[in-house]
Parts: sequence; structure tokens; C-alpha cells
Amino acid sequence: MKLELKNIKHTAWASQETHCYQASLYVDGDPVAIVSNDGHGGADRYYDHPKFKGFGEVAWYDKMQEVHEYFKSLPNTPSEWFPEGMEQCLEFWCCDQVNDWLSARELKSKLKKEFLFQFADKVGVFAHKTRPSRAHKVTILNDMPFDDALAIWKAT
Repeated sequence: MKLELKNIKHTAWASQETHCYQASLYVDGDPVAIVSNDGHGGADRYYDHPKFKGFGEVAWYDKMQEVHEYFKSLPNTPSEWFPEGMEQCLEFWCCDQVNDWLSARELKSKLKKEFLFQFADKVGVFAHKTRPSRAHKVTILNDMPFDDALAIWKAT
């Protein structure tokens, strides 16, 4: 099952305990649900997508059951708080997707404004308005493929 969260709209000022967002959930390339959260710590809400290709509420409910069963079939996520790990679920996955989207948006913005680099012997990503000289042993994120730069950005 291929899941994607598209058309993410995030409202930082309204996000308190959870992300305040709305997005479209695509399953195997087809729109299935609108996922949203008001940002006050409650659970995500799922509504049928206006472009859902099923016939009626029963078909949508069945498709969402398939999605939830898919997550139940996955192995538990390791956790320092739960020795047996945490069960995976759609809500956690959606949160991770929003976090990834926010990280990518932040990185794109920073790459436009300044040079981001990592020293070979120091931890962290550093920024400067001018390109670091080649005398410094640095990895410049601006020169890397975006996905590689994003992996470094998220790791720090």
C-alpha cells in the first residue's frame, strides 16, 4: 500500500499540543480522505475526499479500514518508553509526514537565503551569507541533491 499526504496546509500560530493542519490522504495514487487536526491536542479527523472514486460512505469506510489494518500489520516502532515498542497507526504516520514537510519547507527557505554547511570535525549545520572557502573541510548542503541535504538537516 502506497500512502501519500499531499496538499498540506499548516497553521503554526494555531498549533499548540499537536500540528494544526489539513491535508489530502492518497492511497495507491488515489485521493481517499481529508485529514485534519485543530492543533489543540486532540486526535486527527478523517473525512471522505471529494474526489474519492468509491461509491458511497460504505466504500470509503472500507478503504479507511484497509488503511488502518495496513498499519496494524506493520511491526512495532522501537520506543524508549515502551519495551515492546509502539503500534504504528495512521495518525502517527500523518504527524511524521507533516514534520517531514515542515523540515523540507524550512530547508528550502534557508538554502535560498544563505549557505548551509557542515564541518568534517564538528557536529551541526552552520549557516553563513557567503560560501565557505575550500580551505575549510566542509560539506556544503547547497551543492548537494535536496534529499541528501534534507537527511543531514533532519539528523541535526
